[in-house]
Amino acid sequence: MHIAVTAPNKIIIIDKVQNNTMRFSDGRPVSTLEYDLDTGSRRILPLTSNTFCSSGGFIANGTLVSTGGAEEIPRDKYVAGFSSLRFINPCQDDKCHWREDLNGMTTHRWYPSSITLSDGRLFILGGSQFSVAINNLTINNPTYEIYPSDDRSPKHFQFLVDTLPFNLFPIIHLMPGPKNQTYLFVFANKDSIIFDWKAEKVIKKLPRLKGASRTYPTTGSSVMLPLRPEDDYKPIVLICGGNEKNDPKSTAANTCGRIDLSDLDKAKWEIFDFGGLPRAMPNSVILADGKVLFLNGVSKGIAGYNSMKHHTLKADDPVLTPVLYNDQQPNGKRFQKLNPSTIPRVYHSVATLIPNGKVFIAGSSPQQNVILTGVKFPTELRVELFSPPYLSSNQSRVTIESVNGSKKINKGPIEVNYDQSIEVEVTISDKEPEFTAALLHYGFVTHSTHMSQRYVSCIIKNIKPNDKGFILDVVMPPHGNIMPPIPVYLHINNKGIPCMSAVHLHLKE
Repeated sequence: MHIAVTAPNKIIIIDKVQNNTMRFSDGRPVSTLEYDLDTGSRRILPLTSNTFCSSGGFIANGTLVSTGGAEEIPRDKYVAGFSSLRFINPCQDDKCHWREDLNGMTTHRWYPSSITLSDGRLFILGGSQFSVAINNLTINNPTYEIYPSDDRSPKHFQFLVDTLPFNLFPIIHLMPGPKNQTYLFVFANKDSIIFDWKAEKVIKKLPRLKGASRTYPTTGSSVMLPLRPEDDYKPIVLICGGNEKNDPKSTAANTCGRIDLSDLDKAKWEIFDFGGLPRAMPNSVILADGKVLFLNGVSKGIAGYNSMKHHTLKADDPVLTPVLYNDQQPNGKRFQKLNPSTIPRVYHSVATLIPNGKVFIAGSSPQQNVILTGVKFPTELRVELFSPPYLSSNQSRVTIESVNGSKKINKGPIEVNYDQSIEVEVTISDKEPEFTAALLHYGFVTHSTHMSQRYVSCIIKNIKPNDKGFILDVVMPPHGNIMPPIPVYLHINNKGIPCMSAVHLHLKE
């Protein structure tokens, strides 16, 4: 399963081609739809290519791009999606649909990763050429490409040879830095590098993260921690979970690695306990207050399909208890256990922040087809909305009334410019509020990989009371290395409590 928030009340859900109960009039199973967070209604989005195990992200014009996929399914009349690109321009009038370019990429990509670059283009990395349980040299695809680009040739990426066999869905983060810097952090298996995508070369090979492997099928999850102007947007990467063995019976990793990349020559991993719970296949969601929520996954096993023929599980012992990570606390006090769910979420589970500060959770399908009964972990069709602890507070919540002179809140993204001071009018019952502001991009989520997810704190220069509440002057990030020029959400918090709804913006050069 794959998800992306495309509008304040819309999520696009992409599934594999399988015997889903939802069907087109010609009998073909539905593989993607738009879900309305306000009403729970669903709008089917037709496709012809198999989207299974793809990646994706947003580009500068606001288009969501889905990249890669899987084999042809003749029975269901879906063509192969290995080299496909799919495009949708998000809308709120139910008129937008996917467009497909079946040969949009230069090569087959199954289990690739994507990230939006500082110029608003999409960097598409790796994968294998065909479906496989564990990648191998024969079908490995150690290349990358950028979309859109005039160069239609894939570029060799030796790092994805060196990190075999656990290098599918590699972890990528855009490095903050000067405007002209073009660096990416790339991680696979246990290793990581800093790669200059413009110069097409490795800048730095970083120390190995000891212990577990952290990418598919020994799957962990990663975030770049919130970027704060008062810390000069210091880049710190956090990776948690995974497994030391490619073994369904092996206990998952109970560790995290954290690395400060502000000085590459001194960068080293700090390894610590993963909140007291071993976990593989976690989801990592940056919340509205900058804390990181880890949820879903298992304490035993690895990612992959269960074997129906041999009645064996690839993963077991689901972890129902989320943990909250606070990077502002000292080591040993950063994790907090939260109330457990009652729904196991194993392979193919997803989660994302939504504009009201809650977390949307869905998925869990560890069989090769939809199976609703008779197995330990049936295909999970229920969705959940998780309320983080900040929504249990009695503190007043902000309502954003206007942004940059526009009162058309969440009727479409409001365009703002880099380094611009925008006027934000808010109402709140608290007479002595303590405001903070941040831009969030929720990313494209699949297989515990939260592609392009990003949190950037914003400076509030002035706070002026008016007859309805307050007017804030909020300063946008300086350039695309801090936050790419794509759709984002402006969150205004009061004493750490998120606003009633974040506002959809579009950063522009």
